[in-house]
Amino acid sequence: MSVDLRDPLYRPNIAYLKKEAYSGSMEGLRFRLKREAGEEGEADSLSLVIWPEPYCFEKTADEEKHSRSYSFDEEGLEAAISYLMSLQGDEK
Repeated sequence: MSVDLRDPLYRPNIAYLKKEAYSGSMEGLRFRLKREAGEEGEADSLSLVIWPEPYCFEKTADEEKHSRSYSFDEEGLEAAISYLMSLQGDEK
């Protein structure tokens, strides 16, 4: 089953991400969205990390994880979700 993160039922929101990381999996791919605090005077960012199944974030080797960074706002969240959705069905 494919999950569409654009569906309000599954889509994380900025208010949630301010307090907690959001993780999930789809079609052999795991992901985590997390707020990263900016340095003093810098804005926070939204970190997207993807890695292959079957292991959780903590048990997966860093070499297998791929990170992207987005602005921590609705626009950045939408860009991260669009990128994730573009990976559905891609070869791993």
